[in-house]
Amino acid sequence: MVEENRSSDNEDIREFEFERINHQGEGKGSEFVAVEKSHDLIVNGVRLASVMITPSELEEFAYGYLVSEAIVESKDRVLSIKIRGNELHTFIEGGGRLERWLELRSSGCVGVNWEKSEDEVKVGSEFRVKPDLVFQILHHLDTIPYRKTSGVHSATLTDEEGKAIAKSVDVGRHNTFDKVIGKALVRDTDLTRGILLASGRQSAGMVMKAARVGVPIIVSKAAPLSSGIRAAKKTNLTLICFASENKFSIFSGGQRIERQEDE
Repeated sequence: MVEENRSSDNEDIREFEFERINHQGEGKGSEFVAVEKSHDLIVNGVRLASVMITPSELEEFAYGYLVSEAIVESKDRVLSIKIRGNELHTFIEGGGRLERWLELRSSGCVGVNWEKSEDEVKVGSEFRVKPDLVFQILHHLDTIPYRKTSGVHSATLTDEEGKAIAKSVDVGRHNTFDKVIGKALVRDTDLTRGILLASGRQSAGMVMKAARVGVPIIVSKAAPLSSGIRAAKKTNLTLICFASENKFSIFSGGQRIERQEDE
């Protein structure tokens, strides 16, 4: 029987016992496992979403989700956030965008036919970086929770010099973007001159979160999805994937990466 043994110092990670079977025989051991819990995001009394999330940095997640999904125009429209058990109660100024979001979600447009509702989203930043900076900042994605569990994603927002401004780890790749964006918004960070690093695949949902808040460059160690490439091209966002210490691939917005001939 596989049982939970004890929690680690970090409540986002728990240690579980397991039974091992291999060619040499049987045995027992234990592994650290990432914790995920279901939380409901309630906006002005309406349950907007139910998410499986690492149960930390929940307030930052709420800020990031509300702004990156265009439910509010800015963090200043968020009046309050209160955490009650597994519920995130948020109150926002006005409800027009909330009603529109709910209408689009019920019709299947959100995350599926995003083009119909996001034609106005354009990343206008002229921020440019050298290839060497991309290589240098990838180390920010290395985290202790991943090394312990192999079960989490990470995201980091860096400035133009490669310094980490905000970092987050979560069981969900979308959640990492919301948390990092939320942290940056709370600190009034200039997102138009930032680079958003990611460990996970880049779909339209991921790309649009960054584009809506003005982040000009996404760098991911993982693959893009076709919807993510289309979203990046449509919004003029620079999408870099398959990034490693030796190479990376630019799928959109190559004008933001400086070349030797530019010097």
